[in-house]
Amino acid sequence: MADRHPSSLLKIQIGPVQDFIAAARSTRDLWSGSYLLSWLAAVGIRHLAERGGSLIFPNPGGQPLLGLPKLPDDDHRALLTPNLPNLFVAFLPEETAEATARDVEQAIRNEWQAIADAVWSKHAKLDIPGGKKSIFERAVAGHLSISWQVTPVGDYVKSYAANGKHLDAVRQLRDFHATGEGAWRLIGEKDSLTGREEALCGGTGFKDAMATKGGEIPSLFKHADHVGAITLIKRVWHIAYLAHSQIGIQARSNQFPIRSLPAIAARRDELDDDRDGSETSGGEKYIAAIAFDGDQIGKWVSGELLAEGADLREHQEKFSGALSDFALKRVRAIVEGLVDGQDKNGKPMKVPLGQLIYAGGDDVVCLVPADAAIKIAAKLREAFREATSSIAGQNGARPDASCGIAIAHIHAPLQDLIREAQKAEKRAKNEVGRPAFAVTLMKRSGEITLWGSQWESGGLELQTAIAGLLATGELSAKFPHRFCQLLVPYLTRQSGLAKLDDAIGDFSTMKSLIDREFAFAAERQGSQAIACGLQIPLHTYLDGIHREREKRASESGKPSLTEFQDLLTSLIGLCTSVAFAHRNLPAEKQPTP
Repeated sequence: MADRHPSSLLKIQIGPVQDFIAAARSTRDLWSGSYLLSWLAAVGIRHLAERGGSLIFPNPGGQPLLGLPKLPDDDHRALLTPNLPNLFVAFLPEETAEATARDVEQAIRNEWQAIADAVWSKHAKLDIPGGKKSIFERAVAGHLSISWQVTPVGDYVKSYAANGKHLDAVRQLRDFHATGEGAWRLIGEKDSLTGREEALCGGTGFKDAMATKGGEIPSLFKHADHVGAITLIKRVWHIAYLAHSQIGIQARSNQFPIRSLPAIAARRDELDDDRDGSETSGGEKYIAAIAFDGDQIGKWVSGELLAEGADLREHQEKFSGALSDFALKRVRAIVEGLVDGQDKNGKPMKVPLGQLIYAGGDDVVCLVPADAAIKIAAKLREAFREATSSIAGQNGARPDASCGIAIAHIHAPLQDLIREAQKAEKRAKNEVGRPAFAVTLMKRSGEITLWGSQWESGGLELQTAIAGLLATGELSAKFPHRFCQLLVPYLTRQSGLAKLDDAIGDFSTMKSLIDREFAFAAERQGSQAIACGLQIPLHTYLDGIHREREKRASESGKPSLTEFQDLLTSLIGLCTSVAFAHRNLPAEKQPTP
């Protein structure tokens, strides 16, 4: 082992991530934040390689940002897809490991500063007074968080575990830098998207003032938001810096094909840059954000889930390659596969289904039409399992993934949508029980519906079966609403403030009662044959929920007192979600009355 590998292990993590990406007004903002983090990671990894480092994670093979290949004009989207995670691990010679780590950190910070300087050079174009440069510089200096840990390698398994623990400890602390005299005095508004930095531009009249200026930078500001330094960098860096970098692609709208939210929801070919910021178009369309994440990836990478005696280093090479295969070769085809749609003038044409925002290893963020969200999530999970099918763990365990889906109106704040998808992903893992998916439906009225299901519990199959019958017209669109109306009177717990025990005891009685109400609604809104056909997926779903609850009760030693209530709320959430998705189907896919 000592001859095969250098003798020190380095792990570096760049932040912040989720809040930085989620603070977005448009799909371009969302993409820009993700791409900027991948760009900084690429700078660090390339510098690491120049200093003799050997990358463990992520797998460098096929990563466009690491090689900057000359791609055909019609294939530059691969280069512009954020594919690198914010964490990377490498081997280094022991005698130079710490110095190299500091050099890599400095290289990343230098790149961040160069990007910031390029953006500030455009301040006059945005009517930002030169006197505000100190405000800009303070925000830039305090934004980036880079943590790293170097560990000498003896026993590789123990060294890797120790490195991870030490890095986690380092990340709990951040260097404190006191601000200069008077710096605490904020004058005017704060950034509308982050609520932290002092705004440099924006506000009432800013959008109209920018519209009178020429060039592309003013066109990126279509709202009256107050914009601070970090938001300004995300908004402008692709034009101010990226267009002039070694990437060699002109940063113009037709070279950065980022679609608008209304276009994605309506399956229309319209770029984010084509819109004027108006919130009067788009009808009642809803959009879905998907936050997809592998389960226990840290444990898979560290070898904690491997069978005893397995070679950790070989496993990491294999696993890293599998994650790279998933992110680079499978995700885009699922999210942006061509479907029937319209051009900007309403003429039929093939358009990408959704917009991929980020695909790095096991982590995916994307935007898709509301009616396609659960289907896309299931396809991503299937592709992830296929890509990692050669990875085996203890007792036959294999890698899996969970997913959060948030659905909201196209004019709802985008950053709220992304954060809700991230919360739903955590709910899927921690409350529904990984591997699972969870859905948060945010209606314009303010009502929020939550639903979640383990992939193998039968919820997906029941949802798919009902959605298919609604789409063909074999089952009336009234069915989900009618079934929910029949279940609501049985609810004794309608909020977290009132948790009453079930009035019905054994599971078979609960199942029989739900079955009768389901059959009644299905027969009235469809047919007896439809009701019989849906009985199997219904029973499978109910049995799946029951088994999971019994398992948790056995593990905790506490009896389950509210199973009937949970069965009811699960079915109401499922039906509400499927009804909402049906409403958002393209007009040509709606059944004829």
